[in-house]
Amino acid sequence: MMVEFLVLILIVGFVTAGLSIRFDRFFTILLLLFVFKLTIFNAINLFLWVILFGALMIILDNADKISKLPKAMKMKLFTFIPIMTFIFSWLGSYVFMLSSKTVLIVTLGIIAILYGLRLVFIHFAPDELDLTNASPTIVKLCGIFGPIISGFFIGFIGTSLKPLKIPFAIKFGKMNAKQVYLGNTITTFFAAFFTIIWHFVMSKGAITGAIFYQQMILGAALWTGIHYTFELTNIFFKNSWRKPFQIIIGLTLLLVSIKVFMMI
Repeated sequence: MMVEFLVLILIVGFVTAGLSIRFDRFFTILLLLFVFKLTIFNAINLFLWVILFGALMIILDNADKISKLPKAMKMKLFTFIPIMTFIFSWLGSYVFMLSSKTVLIVTLGIIAILYGLRLVFIHFAPDELDLTNASPTIVKLCGIFGPIISGFFIGFIGTSLKPLKIPFAIKFGKMNAKQVYLGNTITTFFAAFFTIIWHFVMSKGAITGAIFYQQMILGAALWTGIHYTFELTNIFFKNSWRKPFQIIIGLTLLLVSIKVFMMI
């Protein structure tokens, strides 16, 4: 178990440092399947703790910034988003419980392909990361459907679809990257929190108190290891390396999707 643990945190921490991904580390699910040899159900449930702790850290790091937001924005972030993720994480969790291993594996494989294509073909220019001329229509669409999509997919397959949602918001909506990222982080935190509860309740005893506690502890340990590997390796990444590195990881993810489908 120790060897598998080290392999996972080193790979995920290194890869996400190169991609500047701080919390929604989809690669963790894949390594939980291939390295830890967990079932798809256990891999998703364990990954929920990893993204929960990651999102919480970013929220705490941005507590001052959040406190200075307009009251209307804070109401949306901490009222509308929790309500929507509460509802749709329940729906996604319900579908998760009804789904067979095959359905979950196929869904995971499709997501791996989409994420791989995104990494290969979609890149941000420096000026796109600080846009201020957002499209009002896209802002409203993202504000309404963002929590719905994240809530459902975190409940169903453990990922918020952040790698697809953020490029849409920035490329098509001209939305500010930092604002979108923070909003998605808060959405993911609530969605993961509610999903953990729904999965526990809906498991009808399959997830016992002891299993729940073990998943929480291992999830916290994995997140800690990934986080510090990220911080250490991120120091050595030059900005000029990031685009080719992103393309390499995208291509690798496309190849890994084949292995995912072979698990059916």
